Amino acid sequence: MTDALGATDESAEVSGTDEEVEPEPTPERKPWSRRRKAVVGLVTLLTLSLFVIGGCTAWLLYSLNSNIKRIDGVFDRSSIPAAGPRPAADPAAGRALNILLVGMDAAAAGADPEALEGRRSDTMMLLHLPAGRASISAISLPRDSWVSIPGRGEAKLNAAFSWGGPALLVATVENLTGVRIDHYAAVDFGGFKGMVDALGGVTVDADKGEAKLDGNEALKFVRQRYGLERGDLDRVARQQQLLGAIAEKVTAEGVLASPLRTENLLQSLTRSLTVDDDLNFKALLDLATDLKGISESDLAFRTAPVAGFGERAGGQSVVLLDDKRCKELFAAVRADIPWPEPAPGELWRP
Repeated sequence: MTDALGATDESAEVSGTDEEVEPEPTPERKPWSRRRKAVVGLVTLLTLSLFVIGGCTAWLLYSLNSNIKRIDGVFDRSSIPAAGPRPAADPAAGRALNILLVGMDAAAAGADPEALEGRRSDTMMLLHLPAGRASISAISLPRDSWVSIPGRGEAKLNAAFSWGGPALLVATVENLTGVRIDHYAAVDFGGFKGMVDALGGVTVDADKGEAKLDGNEALKFVRQRYGLERGDLDRVARQQQLLGAIAEKVTAEGVLASPLRTENLLQSLTRSLTVDDDLNFKALLDLATDLKGISESDLAFRTAPVAGFGERAGGQSVVLLDDKRCKELFAAVRADIPWPEPAPGELWRP
């Protein structure tokens, strides 16, 4: 049975495995504005709660900070000997900051290692904040990228989280890119329900035209897995679209002018965050202060260069990265310099 969103009626539970064979994705260009909104949404989820700190009571400050889950050992490679040493920070990059931002369906359990077992990350972005904090560069890392996972051999990138949690995922991304990750942040898609309800619903482009979603409908929208033309790639696109819709409504309707709506939104938002233990409250405050002047025009978005698609063990459809172009792109990130121009046909995006 199909609902008003064009989604097959299924259980909201999402498997932590990738046993099913996903349809071969078709390269397709997407509007830059939608991708920028997705990044705005992710950054908003990470920092919005801190933009209004000046007007919060001491109790609310404490409550918001205590909502955020923190996990230790994210950058500890002692349990991953095959990973080798971490990349060194490039002295030329100065105060540049690199954040691995993960969207998933189980980040609420992020501080519990046992609860992470078997879970997979749905969306991964490398956020680069240059030394001057005048812009944000975001590189999407396709979850189905076929990469080398320390101690495990080659597999899909999102398997790293399933096998070793944030520590193995960070080690895999650092080895893949050569970029030293300064902070890790995970956003729980399940937490969107409370945020969407606090906003009075959001509007997305569904299969049958625009649809206004409440919290339950939004959660179903992003959790839909089957019946999508491009499989998990369309699922990721839905997640990004919801992030953009949340960010757009927050900025367009002056939500922060209403104390009650602000508190409800911020409580839901901060309960959805899991960060590394180095990203303490002071560090989050500093980050929020640095990013206050950022707008859509200050964002640059790109997907890690893709060479094509292939099939691997068990009939898995995988994304093959373009090694040469990726090296050029990540070298620019490490040195905190402008990205190289994209090659013809490189603007494919999941």
